[in-house]
Amino acid sequence: MASSTVIASPHKRLLDRHTQKKLAGIGRVIMILLIMIIVVLPFYVAVLYSFRAPDAITANRLAWPEHPTFQNYLRVIFENESFLTGYKNSIINTLPTVVLLMVITSMASWVLARHETRFYNFMYAILTLGLLIPFQCFELPLYINWYNAGLVSTNIGFIVARAGLQISISLTAVTGFIKTVPRDLEQAAMMDGCGYTDTYFRIIVPIAKPGLATAAIMAFLNNWNEYYFASILLKSKEHMTLPALLGQFTTAYSKNLNGMFSAIIVIVLPTIIIFCLLSETFVKSLTAGAVKG
Repeated sequence: MASSTVIASPHKRLLDRHTQKKLAGIGRVIMILLIMIIVVLPFYVAVLYSFRAPDAITANRLAWPEHPTFQNYLRVIFENESFLTGYKNSIINTLPTVVLLMVITSMASWVLARHETRFYNFMYAILTLGLLIPFQCFELPLYINWYNAGLVSTNIGFIVARAGLQISISLTAVTGFIKTVPRDLEQAAMMDGCGYTDTYFRIIVPIAKPGLATAAIMAFLNNWNEYYFASILLKSKEHMTLPALLGQFTTAYSKNLNGMFSAIIVIVLPTIIIFCLLSETFVKSLTAGAVKG
């Protein structure tokens, strides 16, 4: 009896471990499915209603329409000049902001990563302190300064403001990646006659591309979807970006919510395309920055 119990217990323990692994796998699948439903369902509803006729918004709420129509998209794109203006403004404001942010961040990150003295550590702490401060705290002083400088409702004012507000998060991402780059490469380049400028463009920028790509993608998504400061700093319709302009579409499409949904799909489409094209680069850059050496 005792021997049979001793022999059976290891099999029972193995069975329990196998059951636990199986249950854990099932639990992970269930969690992934729940997250997918939470993320995908609102987007599916927006796409669904954007293809419906204005008089069929409440019919079969989650069923695909029997007769899909592009009428809502045609109205938004071709019959609304302010929407096209907002699209142009979003491109004009987003791309320069990302470029300016990457230039400033890459240079500052290189200096902060290679000089680990008390002064530079203090500067790094001050620059990254913006991650701990709610951005609403900057609203009033930023608006007063920009108003006095005549930068309200201007592209240059919005670009500088957005780049400044995102320096903290971009600096943290790029500095952490540059710290993993061996210093021997820079020393070898300088021994071959490269100055700081040549070393920056020939060594640092090519090697830090994964980190810069991560910061650039995050900056693009944040700027393209920016609504809060866009609605504050861009008062005129001639300078409004798409998210700020979308708030006024509620009035324009108050009797046609399908038009509102089609406008949302057109706005988020560039971010979806960019993420699909650069998702592999984004994931690789995150994992590359997490491994030193």
